[in-house]
Amino acid sequence: MQALIAERSQPLPPALASWLQDKNSLTLRLKTQCRQFDVRRLGEWRAPAAQEGPGWQAGDPLWHREVLLLLDGVPWVYALTEVPLATFAAGDIDFQTLGERPLGELLFATDSLSRGSLTFTRHDVDSRAGQVALELGQPLSHPLWGRSRQFTLSDRPLRVNEIFLPAAERALGA
Repeated sequence: MQALIAERSQPLPPALASWLQDKNSLTLRLKTQCRQFDVRRLGEWRAPAAQEGPGWQAGDPLWHREVLLLLDGVPWVYALTEVPLATFAAGDIDFQTLGERPLGELLFATDSLSRGSLTFTRHDVDSRAGQVALELGQPLSHPLWGRSRQFTLSDRPLRVNEIFLPAAERALGA
């Protein structure tokens, strides 16, 4: 996933700061902002890790899940989950049958889960998140803000990346 890690000198936008820093489930918080919350699965695939990640090396096989989180039919968040196959096969969560269900609800309801720290990210128009925004008819006037967090599920790693799309920024006043 192409992303630029935000420098400490780069302040978070005030309208998004509490959302990016929230250590709880983004899914649950998003649901408070709408009447209808939906997950649109864009794709799932297995591929070697393009770069080293928390608990895996470049080239290790990962399962990827790419989704949009929609509030009242409007895509607000692009999310990419990266799961090493050892975590995938552990059986704590049946990743293959998630379908249109939000992963966040399952992760935060699992007793064998520990949460890592949040990393704030910026994504330009050339990133996958930027391209998805353009495909959705949400033009970018500046890089998108996101967050990335490693989770440990039964002592096995996975990473969730959540990027706020321009429609969310507009709705939140960013």
